[in-house]
Parts: sequence; C-alpha cells; structure tokens
Amino acid sequence: MPHGTASGRLRKIILFNLLQKHDENVCFKCSKVIARADELSIEHKQPWEGVSVELFWSLDNIAFSHRHCNLPHRYAGGQARNRKIGPEGTAWCRRCKAFRPVADFSRNESRWNGLQVWCNRCLRSYQRSKRERPAR
Repeated sequence: MPHGTASGRLRKIILFNLLQKHDENVCFKCSKVIARADELSIEHKQPWEGVSVELFWSLDNIAFSHRHCNLPHRYAGGQARNRKIGPEGTAWCRRCKAFRPVADFSRNESRWNGLQVWCNRCLRSYQRSKRERPAR
C-alpha cells in the first residue's frame, strides 16, 4: 500500500476515534450514528464551489456524514451531480454500469477521480470489437 494511502486511512481512523469519544459520530444528513471509520465522510454543509473559497475553509461549514449520505451538491455548472460515488476503493464504469475495483481502471489525471470512464475490461472489449468489424 502506498504511504499516502496508508497515512490517509490512519488519519481517518484517528478522526473517527475522536468523534466516537466525544459522541459526535452522528450523520449530518440522516442523524443516525456512524458506526465504522470506513463509513465516515467529511462534507460541506453549504456548497462552496463557485460561491466562496471561504466556505471551503470555514470549520462552521464542515459536518460529518455517512459516505452514502454525502451526495454531491448541485452546482450551477452541473458537473458534480453526474458523479457516481460508490464504496471506497471502487469506481463507476460507464459501459458496464457497475462499480468496479479501482485497480480495474487506467489513470486519467484530468478527471475528478483520476480514473478513466470505462474499466479496462470494457475498453479492451470495445477495442477488440472495433478491430473485428468488417471494413465498409
């Protein structure tokens, strides 16, 4: 496991442990208890993109929620609402319409999650079908 990934997971476990000790492990959206560190998500109460950078940094605008409750806000540009965010370590494949392990995707640094839109299996299948089509 890369050092950065391990450090991020450790920080999340420490944060979750502190939230539990102070009885603050309650979801901002559904008001239910967040039971495990891997369910924990940090979210902004109000959208900040295109509104105010100060809202991003404001601790008064930060809350904790379940990962599945932390749905992207609908921004004026509309980009975030189309994101499919699944369980940790997975990404959405647009072709097979399913969450797949992140390891099944090639990198694409220009996208919000850093991964291609199709999993490698779907991409290979598409490329194979293109090669096998008869010329017109």
